Amino acid sequence: AVKFHRCSAMWVKINGHPCWKAQKALDDAGVDYELVLHSGLRFRRPEVAEMTGGPKALPIIEFEDGSLLRESSVIAERAKNGTLLPAAPAAAPEPPPASPPPDEPAAPTA
Repeated sequence: AVKFHRCSAMWVKINGHPCWKAQKALDDAGVDYELVLHSGLRFRRPEVAEMTGGPKALPIIEFEDGSLLRESSVIAERAKNGTLLPAAPAAAPEPPPASPPPDEPAAPTA
């Protein structure tokens, strides 16, 4: 499952709050995620700066491959559209049945 990094202000449930906006969209879309809480104060988020290479803003989606998706509006839109998670790889097509070698007669059919 992906990790959803958000601030610890779980009680703020207004659409203007970026963490709530993203979490509500994830929940409404039925996305399975692991919740990771960080300080509500940006200056107390050194671990977020380390993860992002600088910015301490939340929310962030951390995918299983370690890539990140930031911006609450992008997270919310992709969750709503069903494009947050990459599609599962398609199954490999079945190889065609082998043909008999040209010097052997084909098997009789019934």
